[in-house]
Amino acid sequence: MAEFTLLSLHFDTFSILQGFIQGLLYGLLALGLVLVYRTSRVINFAHGQLGVVLAVLLLKLTDQLKIPYLPSLLFCLALAAGLGAVCELVLRRLFKRPRVLMMVATIGLSQVLYLLTLLPFVSPKNLFVPYPVPIHKQIDNVAGGTLQGSDLTILIVAPLVAMGLALFLRFSPWGLAMRAMAENTDSARLSGVWVKRMSTLAWAMAGLLSAITAILASPSQSSALKEALPPGLLLRALAAALIASMASYTVAFVAAIAIGIVEQIATFNLVTDLNSTAYITLGLFVLILFVLLVQVGRLRRDPRTEERSSWAVGSESGRASMDATRRWVGRSGIAFAFALAVFLPGVVSEGRALTLSQVFIYSVIALSMVVLTGWAGQVSLGQFGLVAVGAIVAARLPDWPLLLVLLAAGLITAVVAVIIGLPALRIRGVYLAVTTLGFALFMQVTVLPTPCWTLPLTDTRVCTGLPDKYSTLLERPTLFGLNLTNERDFAYFALGVLLVALFVVRTWRDRGIARRLVAVRDNEVAAAAMGIPVVRTKLLAFALSGFMAGVAGVCFALAQARISPAENFGPKESILVLSMAVVGGLGSVPGAVLAAVYLVGLPFALGSTATVQFITSGFGVLAFLLYLPGGLGAVAARAGDGVAGMIDRRRGVGADA
Repeated sequence: MAEFTLLSLHFDTFSILQGFIQGLLYGLLALGLVLVYRTSRVINFAHGQLGVVLAVLLLKLTDQLKIPYLPSLLFCLALAAGLGAVCELVLRRLFKRPRVLMMVATIGLSQVLYLLTLLPFVSPKNLFVPYPVPIHKQIDNVAGGTLQGSDLTILIVAPLVAMGLALFLRFSPWGLAMRAMAENTDSARLSGVWVKRMSTLAWAMAGLLSAITAILASPSQSSALKEALPPGLLLRALAAALIASMASYTVAFVAAIAIGIVEQIATFNLVTDLNSTAYITLGLFVLILFVLLVQVGRLRRDPRTEERSSWAVGSESGRASMDATRRWVGRSGIAFAFALAVFLPGVVSEGRALTLSQVFIYSVIALSMVVLTGWAGQVSLGQFGLVAVGAIVAARLPDWPLLLVLLAAGLITAVVAVIIGLPALRIRGVYLAVTTLGFALFMQVTVLPTPCWTLPLTDTRVCTGLPDKYSTLLERPTLFGLNLTNERDFAYFALGVLLVALFVVRTWRDRGIARRLVAVRDNEVAAAAMGIPVVRTKLLAFALSGFMAGVAGVCFALAQARISPAENFGPKESILVLSMAVVGGLGSVPGAVLAAVYLVGLPFALGSTATVQFITSGFGVLAFLLYLPGGLGAVAARAGDGVAGMIDRRRGVGADA
């Protein structure tokens, strides 16, 4: 093994080579992300999962159906290009909508693609078989290690694919059209470029890149890539793409290789440290934050990177003039919902009562997203990282009175949210989403499973994680004589927290805070001219949202009773909460609660049947985005309008009109 030391760091030549190989895979993913972004201004979170479908299918064709490798590979690659084009055609009607809707649509699309891998005509019967590779030769004693056939395949194929893409974009007429479209869509259209066709072609090529990446990466897995591509892998590709300002293919590819090498060097130097992954995730989060702050000028230089359409498309809607009948219908609906929420915990089983608690708690988290994303326009994929802060406070203060724990968790989480929101002073929209996704992964991998750590200079021991990094048990306290160990009583407690949150959010909405946030969201210059402090307003949104998330985190931890970093606080939970905000309707208070009932309550209430999974998974989210962009809040508002109109007609009101 060839080792050497430089600047107190130990280097292993074979580890560097492994990092180079892994970086090539990151680079192919980054090329696809940049390609789609340059042509469509979309950060495609479904990019990696698209290739997973074809990687699974290739195993089925070669192992189960016994079709030779080469024709199976060519068929899967052609299908990948076609699937990428279909994804673009499905999402095309959202291209002029707010970028947050497009981002959530790609997340929903990723879930749809994951479900495709479960279908019998895609998934092989036996996953735990060696993945097919075109090169079966291995080379021993390469820098002190052995290169397998899969490694050799990556070393040969990845550079050839990258060079092929560069030649295509440089010399082909389609590549020239894509580059013109990336610079200025309107000018390209006036020059005779078929913009929509070039966008579809770009998505098809990105699908091809994703399939090649997944197929190259699959031999290193214990089975075919069945689950969604890990967020950490996508985050590394996003970091490389951001280093390239989402514009330069060469910089993105080289940066991805550098990330892979640095990651392997860090792993080699921390090989005796059980928390090496935690340190690497921390470094990745800091890298993304630093890159965004440095590159923000270049990322915002093109006006097409800004939010091009009004966020009002997803906000709460209703009659322009609320007459007496409509107000009565609204109040009746609220009274009925309140009565139902109070009635159900007392009559359902213990298991169903726990489900109701989950719905109430997720409703509070969804309301925090209404404040942050719906009103302030700050897209967050790390909201459950803030919920985790509240859970840590609950686990660290078991002897405190519950009300003080809720207050402390809210205040501490508000401070953390403000710190996370500092980049929002310069970064907006989907770029902030990448930062918050890194924060969610950082909380799950680094903070939660590290009970305590020591300051390097003072030897002071600081405990910021869960007491047990694997699984922490919490005891539910009593509150005003209410025994929260009983699931029904805890459901009433969670309902009380939700009612307080609803009252507070409605007060913020009606007393001007929401108007200030919306004004800054829509036009910072105009808001500043009206005397609104833009910086303080942005940070206020993070503080208010963080306070609610922290309170919900305490409730969430107590509801689970036993919490685990790996199971309860993954980035997918943050994605679920963002989906609630969009499905409910951006800015809609009742829509957030309805979305929690739809996405969380329905699977628990009706069971995880195929039908329920279908309507609450990515299919359901995509259907709402494509055909009901106003969300459940707008549906409820229109239903109220319809009921009020029917009552008016039966009473003869407005008959002369």
